[in-house]
Amino acid sequence: MSHLSQANSSGESGNRTIRLETRGEHFWIILDRQEALNAFDETMLAELNRALSQVGNDGRPLILTGRGRAFSTGGDLLGYLSRLNDPAAMRHYFETAAEMLGKLTRYPGPTIAAVNGITVAGGLELVCACDLAVAARSARFADGHINYGLHPGGGSSASLAPLIGERRARWLLLSGEFIDAAEAERIGLVNRVVSDEELDAAATEMAAAVGRHCRAAIRRLKALMPKELTEVLRAERESLLEHFHEPEVRELLESFAARSKTKW
Repeated sequence: MSHLSQANSSGESGNRTIRLETRGEHFWIILDRQEALNAFDETMLAELNRALSQVGNDGRPLILTGRGRAFSTGGDLLGYLSRLNDPAAMRHYFETAAEMLGKLTRYPGPTIAAVNGITVAGGLELVCACDLAVAARSARFADGHINYGLHPGGGSSASLAPLIGERRARWLLLSGEFIDAAEAERIGLVNRVVSDEELDAAATEMAAAVGRHCRAAIRRLKALMPKELTEVLRAERESLLEHFHEPEVRELLESFAARSKTKW
């Protein structure tokens, strides 16, 4: 069971990059590293792991969203660059990310991505790991790894196709192109698109619709759903750890670091 109180928030738990809140019968995890477009650094991954441990096996609906312009732009590329000469640190980063995604996919209650903005790479993989998704009309989606000479490390090599179809998934993975929220809804990446102002209310409504049902039934239903990513994440991780030795990868990451601002 969860040990969260109704008033629990980032201020009480000491988090710096996320907020964990209980709103009525729903948990909210809010990504709040706005200056980095909610990219996952080591601190955010650790705080996400801690938050998911706090909600435990409670089973109430869990909503994930972001603050600012982005839902999440995925892995922190500057962090990747800083770890290129430290394979142990790089491995630890991806193992921590895999631990977080494992906790999310094994959570026994409904999980909902409330996608508020730019969603790239690991951000897209976080959406794929949730049971349901609602998007703000301004949201944009891309896998995007390929744009920086990388490939997925959070499961999208396998988790994207069951949602949108093999051909569409391969296009997003190989092209790195963005799609808008309307297209994301059309192809099945998200369940619903609403105005930006309605996003939180729509996510709450979705959570209420699925959260009213028998928790034991939902728990058993989710256990039957094929969402285990352990082997996929392991394979992606081991491939990436080799791939980071490619000279072109360093060049692309250094080029990214040299930009004063990233424009999406």
